[in-house]
Amino acid sequence: MSTQTLTPAAAGRRRSDALEATVAEAAGAADVTPGAGAAAEAGSAKARAGMAMSLATFAMAAASAIQAVLYLGKFGTNARTDGFFVAFALYSTFGVFSQSLRVTSVPLLVQPGARLSARRFAATLGLIALPVLLLTVPLAHPLAALIAPGLSAHGRAITAAALPVLGCAMVLQLWAAGGATVLAVRDRFTTIAGAYMAGALCGLIAFVALMNSAGVQTLGFSMLTMSVVTCGWMLVGVRGSGGLDREGVRSPGWGAGLVRDCGVVLGRTAIYLAFNVLFVITLAFGSRSAAGGTTVLSYAYLFVSYLVAGTGMALGMSSIPDLTREARAQQRTMVSSAVPRGFRYALLICAPALAALIVAGAPLVHAVLPRSLSAAEAHTLRVFAALLTPWLLAALIVNFLLPVLLALGRARLLGALALPLVLLQLAATALGSALFGVDGAVGAFWIAPSCLAAVLLIATAGRSGAGVLLRQLGRDALRFLALAALAFGGGWLIGAALPAPELVQAAVAGLIGCAVYLAGLWLVARQQLQVVLGALVPRPAAA
Repeated sequence: MSTQTLTPAAAGRRRSDALEATVAEAAGAADVTPGAGAAAEAGSAKARAGMAMSLATFAMAAASAIQAVLYLGKFGTNARTDGFFVAFALYSTFGVFSQSLRVTSVPLLVQPGARLSARRFAATLGLIALPVLLLTVPLAHPLAALIAPGLSAHGRAITAAALPVLGCAMVLQLWAAGGATVLAVRDRFTTIAGAYMAGALCGLIAFVALMNSAGVQTLGFSMLTMSVVTCGWMLVGVRGSGGLDREGVRSPGWGAGLVRDCGVVLGRTAIYLAFNVLFVITLAFGSRSAAGGTTVLSYAYLFVSYLVAGTGMALGMSSIPDLTREARAQQRTMVSSAVPRGFRYALLICAPALAALIVAGAPLVHAVLPRSLSAAEAHTLRVFAALLTPWLLAALIVNFLLPVLLALGRARLLGALALPLVLLQLAATALGSALFGVDGAVGAFWIAPSCLAAVLLIATAGRSGAGVLLRQLGRDALRFLALAALAFGGGWLIGAALPAPELVQAAVAGLIGCAVYLAGLWLVARQQLQVVLGALVPRPAAA
């Protein structure tokens, strides 16, 4: 990559060319210019780092999916599961917020110019953990009443019982994310991926061991087990990579200085917290639905949010150290190259996954577990998944733009957007709920994130550049969503025409949809498919 520094005006003139150039760069196209081999090797290493993080996230998602099916089969969907999933939504929200530290705090630790030492960062996270424990342990009952206003007294009691266990898991996930941040700065992505995969496996084992004794709280104890293993693995990795004093960054005193550091870290992460609180707001309105509705909505959201985490968040984490270094050296020359490429590869995965849930996933679960997920609830799950599609697109754009703005030093702008984002979500959800009930609340979920995405696009690329980026993103979204809709829609038509049980029809629809989608990728997105395959199977180094 050239080290030439462009002025913002020149960057704007060359933005369109940069969008196309990044595709060739990501594909590792052959180049005979001096230094091309090293550049290709570096690009391949970045791709493998991103793929390692994506695989780790999807391993966690796979373990969660198994637990979700087991949980659904064992406990069904009712008022008790609704109570647990309200608490679990808070845990999930805080978990994503913790993972965002891996993106937002990296610029504070990257050398040269690091603002915090690893030891100071660890102390800051310790201080942040205190109010989390206070709210979820001694204040669990008042918190349950706040976040589950529509549940019965028995349902809120389940929520209050789940909060202390999940609160401890939140704190451990926060510290694990801090360890992952330090390891990311040191390019130890394999250690990070191993920690998350080991934690997911141990959590699954704990779930199976406890599901006959812990009742609806089983999933909470599973998350606590996963958090213990993940956090421990990360801390061992940090110690093995040089410990907390490796960088030798001098820090101010521990009194008021530590409080200021907490403000800096939280200020950079406030937008992520606000973004993920949006679902808690939607779920609070959705808790007024019939018994079991909150559980179904939680399943739909967890599925879609894992798609975002496994693509947008994972790729953002693997790229933020280099984005920060490039931003310090080259200012805005990297803005146009960071978003379209990641968005394109994320949708390549997310579009068929969401289509598979709608066409085959929900009917399959109903066919296998008819007493746990009724036909009406399976239909509701499909509706919720479809309504969450616009949110998925906005969330991906936001998760690719936020690291760019952080690398460019725009944390203050992001902090200022947090409160308006939450207020807009409250207004949109209240209006949607008043007009169309629970479906209206879920259908309004995309409005605030889309407005945030629009603001971030303008902030990163300017008004003219935002138009170029938006057209590029729109074309990619249309290409992959249309391909997924045609592939899985055709699979559904063929499966529904078969004189066979619903289980067979759903399985046939899913298999045909996957096959047609892959064939379609080879025709309309061959380059992107080759990049993904190249990241999974590294090419041998040239002699």
